[in-house]
Amino acid sequence: MYGGPTGGGTTDHDLGRPRAEPVFSRRAGAETAPARHLSSIPVPPGPARARPVSRPPGSPRPLRRDAERNRERVLAAARELFVEQGLDVGVDEIAKRAGVGMGTLYRRFPNKDALIEAILGTVVDHLRSIAEDVLATEPPTVALRSFFIRSITTEVCQWAFLSSRLWSGRTNELLFADVVPLIGEMFIRAQQAGAVRSDVVLSDLIVLVRSMRVVLDLTDGFAPEVWRRHLDLLLDGLRPCSGNAVLDVGPMPFDALAISAAARPLV
Repeated sequence: MYGGPTGGGTTDHDLGRPRAEPVFSRRAGAETAPARHLSSIPVPPGPARARPVSRPPGSPRPLRRDAERNRERVLAAARELFVEQGLDVGVDEIAKRAGVGMGTLYRRFPNKDALIEAILGTVVDHLRSIAEDVLATEPPTVALRSFFIRSITTEVCQWAFLSSRLWSGRTNELLFADVVPLIGEMFIRAQQAGAVRSDVVLSDLIVLVRSMRVVLDLTDGFAPEVWRRHLDLLLDGLRPCSGNAVLDVGPMPFDALAISAAARPLV
């Protein structure tokens, strides 16, 4: 019994006869073209596929263009109203000034604290830009005075000097990371130039600068320019002079100053 490859029936090969060639394989007299593998056949290129844009892990998804416009409108309105009325202004008034609904405002900023923090973040950016420009353009003997005058007279920054929020929480961290080192560079250059007494340290300057908030708060409503007088008195106290008092009490440690400021309640 003869079995084929599948176990049933016989084949030409099994009977010893040559396998018949299919009649459709080629026509008589036709030349046979060499076989071509599929991989050798050129394929026209298709349209280029855009590579997906990857974001760093944990980074926020970019806002749509209209959402970003609404966010900027809310920030601009809040900045204007904080300058005009202080931090007590209501979020409903901010939304009205921005021309957006309350739902739109709360989608971007879940509460008023988040909005204030975002605005103060832009203030830190302005302060850093001013400090960088002063370091690049002003002589060491006048750089500190120039920085503080420009900072206080820039409208987007002035109201922040009146708020303890500038030196609290997350904003305080940004200040000590982005701005205070630049102030420190101005301070060192001033000391090297003989414009600041050698027994004063950077934490002394930071404490004195923070006291300008009280000066601005006391004088702004009655004599808006008087703060300049007190800034000059403050900076004059840092200059070396034969009549300088001996500082027999040590300065506040810089690290403790940063921690103390950050830990203060947001008021």
